[in-house]
Amino acid sequence: MINKVDNTCEGGSLSIVARKIGTVQAIESLKIVLGKGRTLKGRLLVYDALDMTFREVKTRRDINCPLYGENPTITDLIDYEQVCD
Repeated sequence: MINKVDNTCEGGSLSIVARKIGTVQAIESLKIVLGKGRTLKGRLLVYDALDMTFREVKTRRDINCPLYGENPTITDLIDYEQVCD
């Protein structure tokens, strides 16, 4: 059964934004898997839906990051049941 949405009051117009960003993410994933094109490594892509523009912000690796740094202190998953109880 197909769930049909007749107007933006029922479905919301922000789903278009999610689809646009999802498409960008899917293309980026394909580039990484196929080893083709210029990936977003070291860059953050910012989308402004009001102006319909994209811009890039350069990022750098944080060597002190507790997860991905040179000496990570986070090495395994936490026990959410223990933390939340």
